[in-house]
Amino acid sequence: MLSVGTSTVRTCAGITRREVLQVGGLSALGLSLPTLYGSEARASQSPSVNRKSEISCIFLWLDGGPSQFETFDPKPGAKDDIRGPYGALSTSVPGLQISELMPQMAPLMDQCALIRSMTHSFDSHSPHIMMTGFRDKTTSHGAVVTNLKPSDGDMPPYVHLGSRLVVGGGNLGAGYDPVEVRDPTGNKLELPQFSLSANIKAERFAQRRELLAAIDRMRADAHTSAGARKLDGFYQRAINMLTSETVRQAFDLSREAPRLRDRYGANFFGQSCLMARRLVEAGTRFVQIKWYEGPAWDAWDTHGADLAGLVRLEQHLCPRLDQGLSALITDLRQRGLLDTTLVVACGEFGRTPKINKLGGRDHWPPCQSVFLAGGGVPGGTVVGQSDPDGAYPVDRAVSPLEFAATLYKLLGIDLNLDPRVRPYLGSAAAVPELA
Repeated sequence: MLSVGTSTVRTCAGITRREVLQVGGLSALGLSLPTLYGSEARASQSPSVNRKSEISCIFLWLDGGPSQFETFDPKPGAKDDIRGPYGALSTSVPGLQISELMPQMAPLMDQCALIRSMTHSFDSHSPHIMMTGFRDKTTSHGAVVTNLKPSDGDMPPYVHLGSRLVVGGGNLGAGYDPVEVRDPTGNKLELPQFSLSANIKAERFAQRRELLAAIDRMRADAHTSAGARKLDGFYQRAINMLTSETVRQAFDLSREAPRLRDRYGANFFGQSCLMARRLVEAGTRFVQIKWYEGPAWDAWDTHGADLAGLVRLEQHLCPRLDQGLSALITDLRQRGLLDTTLVVACGEFGRTPKINKLGGRDHWPPCQSVFLAGGGVPGGTVVGQSDPDGAYPVDRAVSPLEFAATLYKLLGIDLNLDPRVRPYLGSAAAVPELA
């Protein structure tokens, strides 16, 4: 964090040269100066970055692996030990059914899309394969988007809500890690990343001519006037982010009406969805939400080994997802933000077709469902089909890299003309039915 007023050797502005040059505080915002400088410069040199396409993304990470059967791919005609105890609901899309545990989402499916044939072979509780496209890489989709589609304004471009994940900036560097907010549910969220120490007020800090003079002295060491002007601009943007009232207000859920907060759900996931809407509305480009943590019964890992298996889906997992997701889609649409906000929900894999002897379902990478809405996704679309037992794709199998390509294309990255995206895609192409 950029600290002010704590060192004994200072400029006349009360800020040390080291603090002026230090990028640790900027890194906490997902914007270290070197990486921001490099990404912005590269983007400005590449005609393939479509700056007219200002699509944001809310990525809902359903940690633990949600069951496709009890969410978006029920099998009402299968045998009891495959179908499970729950039925299917008709939706606003003729012929499309989803689980009866998702009743609030059923009338909204004409605004949403599903991939029912996502497949891979990575049987591990890890976000790698679905959040990077690779088993062994840690550069997340959010980091790639932040790099290739740099945003304007004071808001941090990449925010993570929930406990830390093992993916982030990866090979792009710590400057592309997200701003982390462990728990957004408090009435008055404290954000140490955006605070200034000692008794220096934000207004005074922003107006300090001595600070700008210090930057000017550093700028004099640069080799080109164009590069120096760019460097000055990046420092000023970082300062603006640290002192912006807009930033602090965007993270303050207490500014929302209690009735709307209740609509999202009085739980971590629901309130995180509400905060994600506030962030993209204020200008954040990529927000990801991790589904809970802590006790096993709060996650989607419904083996049934030491807990009630599928009963947890009925009691709180699906109701919370149904309430929070439906509120988010409705709220975005009513505010005119759904067309410019891509909402994605998925976990690391699906669940086994056959219910185990403990009344739960085990890990099943060969087939899972992925939810998408907004951001130009054609509503009512269903990509692929699983077999009658929900075990394997029988039509249009989709790989994690194709999913990544689809996400990047929907967010305005040109997969054909921008070579910078290829290390994160290989030769994969976007799913044409979606992007």
